[in-house]
Amino acid sequence: MVRKRKVDRPLRRDVRFLGRLLGEVLVEQEGSGLFELEEKVRKLAIRRRRGPRPGRAAAEAELIQLLAEIPIGQAERVIRAFATYFSLANLAEQHHRVRRARAHARDPAPQRGSLAAVLQQAREAGVPADRVREVLSTLEVTLTLTAHPTQAARRTLLDKLDRIAHVLEERDRCELTPHEAGDALERIREEVGALWQTDEVRRERPAVGDEVKNVLWYVEEVLWELLPELPHVLGAAFERAYGEPLGFSPMPLRLHSWVGGDMDGNPRVTPDVLEDAIRAHEARALRRILAEVQRVGGMLSQSSRNVEVPADLFASLEEDERMMPEIAERWAPRTVGEPWRRKLRFIEARLAAALTRVEERRMMARPPDSLRLVARLAHGGEGAVAAHPHGIGPEFHGTHEAELPWAYRAPAELIGDLELVADSLRAANCGRSGERDVRALLAQVRAVGFHILELEMRAPAEDARAAAAFLDGQGEQTEGGARFLGALQKIAAAQAESGEGACRTVILSMATAAEDVRATLRCAQAAGLWDDARHCARIDIVPLFETLQALDDGPAILRSLFADPLYRGHVQARGVQEVMVGYSDSGKEVGLLAAHGALRRAQVALPQVAAAIGIPLRIFHGRGESVARGGGPAQQAILSLPRGSVAGRYKATEQGEALDHKYARPELAMRTLELIIGGALLHTLDALERPPPADVARFDATFVQLAEEGRKAYRALVWENPHFVEFFNTASPLEEIANLPIGSRPAKRRAGGVEALRAIPWVFAWTQNRAILPGWYGVGTALASLADKPGGEAELREMYRRWPVFRTVIDNVEMVLAKSDLKIAARYAQLAPPEARQAIWPRILEEYRRTRRLIKRVTGHRKLLEENEPLRRSIQLRNPYVDPMSFLQVELLRRKRTGDERCDRPLLLTLNGIAAGMRNTG
Repeated sequence: MVRKRKVDRPLRRDVRFLGRLLGEVLVEQEGSGLFELEEKVRKLAIRRRRGPRPGRAAAEAELIQLLAEIPIGQAERVIRAFATYFSLANLAEQHHRVRRARAHARDPAPQRGSLAAVLQQAREAGVPADRVREVLSTLEVTLTLTAHPTQAARRTLLDKLDRIAHVLEERDRCELTPHEAGDALERIREEVGALWQTDEVRRERPAVGDEVKNVLWYVEEVLWELLPELPHVLGAAFERAYGEPLGFSPMPLRLHSWVGGDMDGNPRVTPDVLEDAIRAHEARALRRILAEVQRVGGMLSQSSRNVEVPADLFASLEEDERMMPEIAERWAPRTVGEPWRRKLRFIEARLAAALTRVEERRMMARPPDSLRLVARLAHGGEGAVAAHPHGIGPEFHGTHEAELPWAYRAPAELIGDLELVADSLRAANCGRSGERDVRALLAQVRAVGFHILELEMRAPAEDARAAAAFLDGQGEQTEGGARFLGALQKIAAAQAESGEGACRTVILSMATAAEDVRATLRCAQAAGLWDDARHCARIDIVPLFETLQALDDGPAILRSLFADPLYRGHVQARGVQEVMVGYSDSGKEVGLLAAHGALRRAQVALPQVAAAIGIPLRIFHGRGESVARGGGPAQQAILSLPRGSVAGRYKATEQGEALDHKYARPELAMRTLELIIGGALLHTLDALERPPPADVARFDATFVQLAEEGRKAYRALVWENPHFVEFFNTASPLEEIANLPIGSRPAKRRAGGVEALRAIPWVFAWTQNRAILPGWYGVGTALASLADKPGGEAELREMYRRWPVFRTVIDNVEMVLAKSDLKIAARYAQLAPPEARQAIWPRILEEYRRTRRLIKRVTGHRKLLEENEPLRRSIQLRNPYVDPMSFLQVELLRRKRTGDERCDRPLLLTLNGIAAGMRNTG
């Protein structure tokens, strides 16, 4: 404990430092009155939590009374002060994670979960080196980035925080002179002042283009630079574990996106928006690659007088000169006798021509208003084609596409040229003078192709059925069906222009039958996506099984599809069948345990169905960040998946809300990628300690019983109690979440109650009122149903100790319980009508107490998170600062519901602040 506290001292120092600067800004900008009020609120909140027990109730009463009397304008400033504090505290925690990662890098033992630790575990488990090489050569880890319907942070604020992080890093890593230290302090203070002076909330609901811009920031500013590092990290980890070089450069990572292509319940995503997002991704990728080619070309100055040039490079140059005589003539004076530099100039010309082709098509497409921001982003804020430092590019603007026959048509062409450059450098003994940079560029191109993100399309399965029925003359064209067909036509056009990598995945949300997939195949044929040579559509059709029934029916649906000769031929030609499993709606429907059980059953049965016909299967995990939506530590989640369900292919969503704390800094991003790739690698190698099959079967049978008891308890409250919807609507800020300008997507798919509500705002609302009910309700009843029987508690303890699947579930529930606060949730409950409150709240409180009690019995912990001291301490430190915003939110909800129209903005600020404090928005 002493050592942990010593390790955390730099974190506490940073939090105090940033908090002090914020206090100075408050006094400067608002006067001492606001600072004194904020301090009074803060101290009462701390006394309520940590003061002497006899005085805690009095402190709470005084705090509530104080907040109830604050005028709206003053309340807004108090909320902003606490929310800004959380932004700075979160930044300090991120910076401390980076600091700890660097400290681990100096340790002789590898950091837990790192690729070095994973490969060392594989070696200790007896996995031979050649088996690891075999898996690494084919391993595919796909991360699909999404927008977030309750995303609270503005990009402009994240930019300011990013600049503060850079200065904190500079202070840590450099020995600054007094002048430099003073300058660093002033830069941080300026950014804190700008934070306070900037609107935390948007005046209008963000457009899809804003969300595209947000996601692209993480890719371009962080992940792009990390892609070349991944092969080196994997190679070093392998050599450290096995004592021999890996021998090749693996690139397992693929980056995809839904942003701009997710039509599920979002009318703002139209076929035109999808088309523009694809072209924005292509333009940004080509610009990045072109810049790297220019940089590397400037480095490769090796002369043919000093280095023996391989014949295959000369042959390639002769072909380039024949194909591009004008380019050859222009560069002859500057590259004579420098064959590698000359080759890079030809590559540059072909890339510039490809970029010109994209820009010309973008101009002709006349992008819609909703994505004009993305259009500017794709242009880099400049004209159609930016001037290039070596004179390549501007003269192509206005040139007809047919006049640029040398333009790259597919990433494979560029990869072939770069491989030639890298291999010829090695053959010429230039391995240490340029090859590394060329291979780094190769890694980037292999990971992203000509699209910095590969767009995926998601649409409701009912739209596919409606579109197919219309094509077959069996129904009227619906709005959703027309949009579905229009989007497929845009994908066909994009593929014709720049290959399948533009967009080749169509996900069918709420899929329930094989006919959903067949209908999509029919629409793909009509939209121009049929490949006659290969006898398949040029898209992967991915059913998304989200409900309990769909998850249980999934294996039968696959069997029906594989029995269809047309579809079987299609999927065999595609090479893989992808199936997505949804953690969100299943949890909302039947509760945590039953959803987990259904997901596990599906992930056992689906690979068996595919294996029986010899078709590889890729399971796409639709995880969120909250436990109720499949969240939790990434590597543990992967390792707890059923045996054989990864098999070298792992794909998962990365939710918009998670991007900042996972990918905002390079070190955090690399740690995240190592955990995910390491989990997929270890699972595929099957280098895990597992109970014997007989014990797993016994544990599975017990879990089925627990899941059923949990399902009944959950359904009895959420779906069967007639007062539940009224209670939920009034005891949470759900209506405010739906109406305020937070995300581009509506909170509901359609009109209706809980059944129509998206899973994300469902969890978000319960997080805001501090109950976080979806993450634990029904678990206590389920555990008690077994624990209270003879030998039952011992069986539960054995499952927790020996079965990673159960341990992961219980640990996640324990974390949610520790973050919940039913005393504050009770204040939200007071907002509900008496009849609804009396029907629902006592049951919630009873189940919460039961679940806490049973979790402690199963884990053997005396207190929650007993074995996770850093997280427990973080929650304890944050709660006194979150509590005032919760009390204020209750007061603002009460005022708004009595007709006070001035509450919208401060309410939105509380949503932002509580989300920042809880580190979770859904």
